Amino acid sequence: MQTASTVHVTNSLEQQFRRHRKRLTPQRALICRLLDGNTQHPSAEILHRRARAVMPTLSLRTVYAILHELVHMGALQALDLGTGSTRYDPNPRCHYHAVCAGCGRVFDVDVPVGPIDLPPEVRQGFWVRGVDLIFRGMCRECRR
Repeated sequence: MQTASTVHVTNSLEQQFRRHRKRLTPQRALICRLLDGNTQHPSAEILHRRARAVMPTLSLRTVYAILHELVHMGALQALDLGTGSTRYDPNPRCHYHAVCAGCGRVFDVDVPVGPIDLPPEVRQGFWVRGVDLIFRGMCRECRR
């Protein structure tokens, strides 16, 4: 069941293609729907497996191309969390992640992090484009 907020996310992802004057192909629309409200941070391989259930001829290469387009447009985050493959987060706002060492699940973490003061020898001439903060541990299910 879709809520107003998940419909907005899908529309936002689909609208990114329109804003960039790219046609919303059936393949692109399907990947947008699979990412709609998805908080599991899926890999391209997982998205490909799910998409092929609907569109059997869809190639993994096409899935990667669509994901790269969405990342390039700023609608999606590509995450290297050390889990073996890039994970994709349809939540483009600034937030952090927790990764379970047992099952590999990824959770969004919204915590305030203060300004980071780099040492003067690094700060001089260095432009910070972003900060990745990853909490590593065990989720509740894996601790049982």
